[in-house]
Amino acid sequence: MIEEKDLNELREGLLTGVTIGVGSMVLTFSNGSQILIQCPFERIHGSDLQHGHGEHLRSSTLLFDMLNHRVSSAEFDSESVLSISFDNALRLRILPEVNGFESYVVTTKFGQCPVMVC
Repeated sequence: MIEEKDLNELREGLLTGVTIGVGSMVLTFSNGSQILIQCPFERIHGSDLQHGHGEHLRSSTLLFDMLNHRVSSAEFDSESVLSISFDNALRLRILPEVNGFESYVVTTKFGQCPVMVC
């Protein structure tokens, strides 16, 4: 389970990398925190909403304009949705799939937090 201390770690960083792998993407932050995404996500800018998926290579381009921007807020809700806002008014919502498998993993200096919804 993602805890407040993990969210605080995300709030302290810049998004410095998007690594595209087989079946996943990894977001890397300036403080060493990472998020591995294997599920749907949303990129929100004002009223513009775009959908992507961590398993789809072409979705990675939705994340590129978040690079080198500071995280201004990070929230984890009761449905296990992780929302991250950046200082350039972009927002990322990571939406876990309800399938019993790991949808995404947040890694901070406190350890790994896999998120799965059954």
